[in-house]
Amino acid sequence: NELDPTEIPEEWLIERIRNIRNSLLANSDWAMHTDAPTDKTAWAAYRQQLRDFPATWKPSDIAAFPKAPA
Repeated sequence: NELDPTEIPEEWLIERIRNIRNSLLANSDWAMHTDAPTDKTAWAAYRQQLRDFPATWKPSDIAAFPKAPA
């Protein structure tokens, strides 16, 4: 069973999305520290959207991740 070089297997897309999501979560950990001067409610909502993203994303080569709070 050869892979079609023009098509990325769905499992690879899902893994890529999870890896990106995990990176975005890790990069936003700082915002949840008690001494960080951030809107904890906004950041918590953003982080929850990231956690939910793989389940709501329809596998394709495009992913519109939620935007981090300003």
